[in-house]
This record gives sequence, structure tokens and C-alpha cells, in this order.
Amino acid sequence: MAIVLGQKNVKDTESFSDYAIGITLPIQITNTAFAQSFTTREQVSSNIKNLLLTKKGERILQPEFGSGLQGLLFDFNNDELPTKIEDTITEALEQWLPYVTIDSIDVEQTDYLKDRNRANVSIKFKVGDDVQLNEVTFTV
Repeated sequence: MAIVLGQKNVKDTESFSDYAIGITLPIQITNTAFAQSFTTREQVSSNIKNLLLTKKGERILQPEFGSGLQGLLFDFNNDELPTKIEDTITEALEQWLPYVTIDSIDVEQTDYLKDRNRANVSIKFKVGDDVQLNEVTFTV
């Protein structure tokens, strides 16, 4: 049985700047432990990367966690692929990270990237009531 020892509401303010919220991705080992995030924006970016780069069925005891982007790996790299990528990302974020509001999803697909079976993805998003846009980018 779990016992709650205490809770703190940690906010992105100067008084809470020493409290780590979570670990960052990609996982990096520092002098003391894993590299940690100290702001909500940084942690949400790591959460998005974790969600989108996880295959469905990969996470133990949560087989539905993940985005399904890996399922698009063997689809034709044509003009419909960016729409499929956008839809897959939107569905995953709505289900698993409902506090993230997507502003835009840009899928870059140049001839150079098509020849190498890749696409660059950039997601602009807001967290909760925050008005500032944040961005996370990765290659599919």
C-alpha cells in the first residue's frame, strides 16, 4: 500500500527553481543522476517526445500508450503522409496529454528527405493557460 508522505505544488517561479519536475529526453546521465527538467515547458517537451517516440505495446502494463508513428514507417512517402503524421500526433496528444494545446504541426518533406525516407516534424504548442508558444522538433 502506498503512503503519501507530502505534496508540494511546484510552480515555475524563482522560489521553486531548485525543484526538479522530471527527467529530460533523451536520457542523459549527469554527475548525480539523470538530467532533470526544472520548468514545466521543458518537462512537457520531454513528455511529448516520450509519447510520440514510444510504440504502442512497448510500455509494460500500458499497451495503448504511444503514438503509432512507427506504424507509418512503411507507408508510402507521398503527399498523404504529412496528413497521416499530423492526425496520429493529434490523436496521441489529445488522449495522453490533454493539457497540451496544439497550435500547429508542420511536416517538412523535401525531395532530399523523401529519398532518405524521412520527414522533419515541428510541433508548436501551449501548456495549460500559458500564452507562450513552445516548440518541439524531431525526425520521423
